Amino acid sequence: MMGAAVLTLGFSSCSSDFLDTVSTSALSEDQISKDPSGMQGILNGLHNMMYQYDWGDTGAHFFGAGHRSVGVQLDIMGGDMINTMPAYFMSVYRYQDHNNPYGDLNWRVWDMYYTIIAHANLLIDKAEANTSLPKDQKDNLLGQGYAFRAMSYHMLIQCFGKRYVKGDANANLGVPLRLDKDNIKPQARATVAEVYKQIDSDMAKALEHLKNAPVIDSKNQISYVAALGLAARIDLCKSDWASAAKHAEEAINNATATNITLAKGKDLLDGCNNWANSEWIWAYKQASDQDNSYFSFYADYSYNFEGYNSGFRFAVNRDIYDKMDKTDVRRNWWVCVEKKETTIDGKKVVRLDTVPNIPKDAYSEYFPKNGKWEKTGQSIKFKSQANNNSMGDLLIMRLAELYYIKAEAEARMGEEVKARETLTKIMVTRQENFKTEASGQELIDQIMDNKRIDLWMEGQRFFDIKRLGIIINRAKASNITKHLTGDAQQTAIKRNTGDNVANVPTTVEDKNWQFAIPYDEIKVNPGLIKQNPL
Repeated sequence: MMGAAVLTLGFSSCSSDFLDTVSTSALSEDQISKDPSGMQGILNGLHNMMYQYDWGDTGAHFFGAGHRSVGVQLDIMGGDMINTMPAYFMSVYRYQDHNNPYGDLNWRVWDMYYTIIAHANLLIDKAEANTSLPKDQKDNLLGQGYAFRAMSYHMLIQCFGKRYVKGDANANLGVPLRLDKDNIKPQARATVAEVYKQIDSDMAKALEHLKNAPVIDSKNQISYVAALGLAARIDLCKSDWASAAKHAEEAINNATATNITLAKGKDLLDGCNNWANSEWIWAYKQASDQDNSYFSFYADYSYNFEGYNSGFRFAVNRDIYDKMDKTDVRRNWWVCVEKKETTIDGKKVVRLDTVPNIPKDAYSEYFPKNGKWEKTGQSIKFKSQANNNSMGDLLIMRLAELYYIKAEAEARMGEEVKARETLTKIMVTRQENFKTEASGQELIDQIMDNKRIDLWMEGQRFFDIKRLGIIINRAKASNITKHLTGDAQQTAIKRNTGDNVANVPTTVEDKNWQFAIPYDEIKVNPGLIKQNPL
C-alpha cells in the first residue's frame, strides 16, 4: 500500500519547538517494545508528519507541507474562496484534480494519512503490549495514538467515501481499514458505516486514555481538549448533534481550566502565526534558529513572504464578508476594494476604489502594482514573521471552532436559547456590540456564516458543505455579481461557469464529492480496491 508499507523508526523530537533537531535514535521493533523512549520517538514522528510531511517531491514547494496545507486545498473546494483571474490550484478549484486517479490532491491525502495510520498502528501495538510502562505514560501514548488514527481515518473517509447519512445503512464503499501493523497485504475497502464504527471506537479509547493521563500543557501534543475537539468534528459529520454539543462543551470547559480562552479584538490580528495566541489548542511552534524556507506553509499562503504566494489568487466570498458588522475585527483579514460612484466629465461612473488598504510589509508580487490581484477580498490573514523568511507557528485547532460546533448543534436540536448564548460568547470577542434574536434557519445561517468567516482557509468548509449537501455556485457570489465591473466581471463569470465548473457537484449524490482512489493503489491491489465512479 502506498505510503504505509515502510515504517520509519527514527524521528526528530518535537518536545518544545517543532523544528528541534535533537533526534531519537533509530531502534528495532524489539527495542521499541522494551524502550519507552522508542515509543515516544514514534509519537514525535507522528507530530512531525503533521507539520512537515512533504511527500518527498518538489511539488510540495507550491502545495506546502503537512496537514495545514491539505486543509487549504480542501477549503479551495469549499466555495468561500473565490477566484476571478489566473492562479495556482485551478484544477483543485474546478474539481478536476481530486477525481482523477492520477490527480495530485487525492494522492497526497491518501499517502499522508495512511502513513500516519501505519505509524499510529505501531505505536498502539507496542504501547498496548508493554506491561511495564507507567500508567501515566501509557495513557498518554495510547491516547494520542488512537486520536491520530481516528483523525486520519476521518480525513480519508470524508474525502474518499460518500457522506454519512444519519439513519441510513451507509453501506457505500469507504476506505480500507488497516489496524494491524504487520498486515500490509492487499485489502478491500470497508463500508462508510464500518469506517465510522472504527473511528468512534478509536476516539472513545483516545478520550478515555487522555482523560486519565496527566494534563498536557504543551500545544504541540494532542491534549484531552484537542481530542474532544476531534470528537466534536466527527460528530458533526454524522449529524450527531447531541454528541457534538456534549464534546464541544466539555472541550470548552476543560480549555478554560487550562488557560485557553477566546482571543479578543486585535489579538486576532497576529498573522495567525503565533502559538501563544490564547485560543490556540493544538499547534506547532517553530524553533527560532531554523527556517523551512520554501518548504513552508507561509511560503505559499502568507501575504508578506517573498515566495510562491504570487500565484495564490483567492478572495473571501463577499456574501459572508458583507454581512459582517463594520466593527467586526475580522474584516481586517482581507483587503477589499469597494465600488465607488464618481463623476467624470459630468457623468456618474461606478468604479473600483484605487486606494485599497494594502499592508506596507506585503510582498510586492502578492499585491502587484499592475492590479492583478483579487481586489474583492484578497487575504492578509496569514503572515510570516518577516518578508525574507517563512517562519511562523502552525495552527491545527483553536477554541473558536468549538464554540461554532456547539452553537450549530444546539440550534439544530432546537435549543435556540443555548445556541444564541453560545454564539454571543464568541461573537462579542470579534464584534463587541454583537447581539442576536435570530431563530430557526436564520439562527443556523448566522452561526454558519460566522464559522465560515472565522475558519476561512483553516480546512473545515469542504467537509461542512459535503455533510450538509450544500451546492456551491461561485458565479453567483457577490464578488462577481456586485463588486466587479466591465471586463473584470465578464472574465470572472467565464472562469466560474461552463466547462470550468462541469465537475463541481450539482446534487447531494454527485459523484464528484468523492476523491478518486489513486491509480497506484488500484495497481498494487488488483481486484480488491474498487474505484469510485469517475
